[in-house]
Amino acid sequence: MGLIVPEHDSSLAGEETWPLLRFVRRALGMGAVVLARPGRRLQVAHADARMDGMVDAPPLFQVAAALRQRLTIDDLLDSPAYHATRIDGAAQPLRFFASAPLVSSAGAGLGALCVVDPQPRAGDAGLTRQMEEAARLLVPLLTAEAESASVAALRFDLAQAEGAARQHAAAARRYKKMYERASACGKIGVWEFDFRTRQLTWTDGVYDIFGVPRGTRITSEIAWTLYDHASRRDLERLREQAIASCGGFTLDARIRDLRGVLKWVRVSGEVEADDGQPVRIFGLKQDITAERSLRDQLRRHTECDAFTGLSSRVMLEQVLAEVREGCPRALLLVDLDGFKGVNDSFGRKVGDACLLEVATRLRRVFRGMDLIARIGSDAFAVLAQGPQAVAELEGRVHAAAEAISAPIAADGQVFSVAAAIGIGRTEGPGAADDLFAQAEADLRAARNRGRKRPCGDGEASAEREIRRA
Repeated sequence: MGLIVPEHDSSLAGEETWPLLRFVRRALGMGAVVLARPGRRLQVAHADARMDGMVDAPPLFQVAAALRQRLTIDDLLDSPAYHATRIDGAAQPLRFFASAPLVSSAGAGLGALCVVDPQPRAGDAGLTRQMEEAARLLVPLLTAEAESASVAALRFDLAQAEGAARQHAAAARRYKKMYERASACGKIGVWEFDFRTRQLTWTDGVYDIFGVPRGTRITSEIAWTLYDHASRRDLERLREQAIASCGGFTLDARIRDLRGVLKWVRVSGEVEADDGQPVRIFGLKQDITAERSLRDQLRRHTECDAFTGLSSRVMLEQVLAEVREGCPRALLLVDLDGFKGVNDSFGRKVGDACLLEVATRLRRVFRGMDLIARIGSDAFAVLAQGPQAVAELEGRVHAAAEAISAPIAADGQVFSVAAAIGIGRTEGPGAADDLFAQAEADLRAARNRGRKRPCGDGEASAEREIRRA
């Protein structure tokens, strides 16, 4: 039998088994005693204890470890399958092999106790009996070792599980912090209402939106009081619809928080059902006050002339685009004559004051009309809708011309401008382009006829007023 390189692997074989294996080898007078266990390396006790160690298991030993009965081969050269069996590259193949099964009291297979020799020999009843006695001694040790290994494995698994739990807990804390930071930046929070317990739950973000101290016990009745009447009515209606259909909703609602601050909140909700029955409703609440404010500013900039405060041309076109069946409409266009002379002679500051004064006079003359707009540098428009409003608009044309042509005082200067006025009318839902075209045609005709010019003829009138001033 060749040399076996010593290898100590306490994770595979307990130190308690080595003395017994060496004792069995000496008692049997064999070349080596081998402990073979399923799926494990061989534990070999050699005549020279310095050569004891763990080696890879050849197929014969694997079979013996799995086989629950004795196995004896007097001469391996007579066995075609195992005639070249060696242990860990030994120079000579093994000749004699015998094994005794190792079975626990519970019936579990623990492997086999094997004896080998480089010389053939005849197995006898005495050897078999000695091997069985040695096997009975080994079984308690191996059982205890297996239980110890199981305990160690359980401890290792527990330690791994505890480590994983700590990592998960750390990750959960990290994600929670990330969520809280994101919620704070986005002014957003989560809410939930349980239909079974009637309990309302808010995250910190919702508490902050409504100005309620975090952790305060909140109820639906308290929460509803923070919405204004119209928003509460709309929210209740959408909520009931969502519950009935097990669906969802979104609403921009107006609230007054606990500190009395008016806010806009976007409320979204989704109903969770169990067997078709709603069990809870949950969703998000986000403070959109800044968003609404910006949107209102953009709308005002679009719909309102920033300088005079009148409506813009865009707003006028939007109103004209609205179809109103059977509703007569009239559009009055006003162009200032002499404004360029005022601007050139007195400067932009006086010119701006002139436009503001004209806007004020138009508001006063056409109070109650549907819309008064500035549609160009020195051009204005007035819209009337409905029979009475159209009649009133037509009746105020002369008053408007007189009001505009009255002297204007600004920055120490006194001057006047004239107005050219044209009107377009429709009796039905006519197109906005047609109404504009009629008004512009009438405006050109007015210029040509020189009517609606109480202060004289355009720029010449303005120049005379300037010289007079």
